[in-house]
Amino acid sequence: MSKKGTNKKKKNTKVRILPISMIVFIILAVMAIVIILDKGKIAGYSLVKIETSLGPNGEVSGPDEATQNKMEISAEKRYLSSKKDEETELTVFVNGEKVDISEVELTSSNEDVVEIEDGIATAVSDGKSTITAKKDDLEATIDLHVITPIKSIEFSTTNSTIKVGKSLQMKLVAKPSDASIDTLKYESSDEDIATVNSNGIVTGVAPGKVTITVVDKYSEIEKKVNLTIRK
Repeated sequence: MSKKGTNKKKKNTKVRILPISMIVFIILAVMAIVIILDKGKIAGYSLVKIETSLGPNGEVSGPDEATQNKMEISAEKRYLSSKKDEETELTVFVNGEKVDISEVELTSSNEDVVEIEDGIATAVSDGKSTITAKKDDLEATIDLHVITPIKSIEFSTTNSTIKVGKSLQMKLVAKPSDASIDTLKYESSDEDIATVNSNGIVTGVAPGKVTITVVDKYSEIEKKVNLTIRK
């Protein structure tokens, strides 16, 4: 084949390649425009993920700003006596800073148990009520318990020995008879020897001696009993 014929073939090849390159370029350009106009999506699928959230006033904020908007509500007392129409002050915080209570909407889930006025919760009758605080788009809750206070407690458990791996229900008598026992908390002096749950069930873990204490979280009255754990 002559040199002239070879050069002619190369030219023809270039002529065929040029239109294909242009077509590919045009397709890519169109795709880029579509992605920009569709906010980073193709056929509804997002190619770029941008995490944003709305602040309390509807403004767009990033993840760091969103996590800063946190409301909390606290009470001086979580347990109130229905016998005294006892009261407790409610305090609300946003991002750790105290909020003027007049700017917060406070509601009681059960006004027959707890009433609220001017940021003060007042006991009405025995039971539980969830107090909800709202400000803008923020919300927080707290449970308040209205009780008949315990005046005295005594253990009536007859057993003083438990075998390892066995359990014993601690029995006690609270006065008055209608007193609320939800305020009682049990503690073990050594959980490596015996554990006790919130219902007063003691379980032997290892041989030894242990003291079980029950405390009334409202009146702070407490009683102790000594147990021996055997193999």
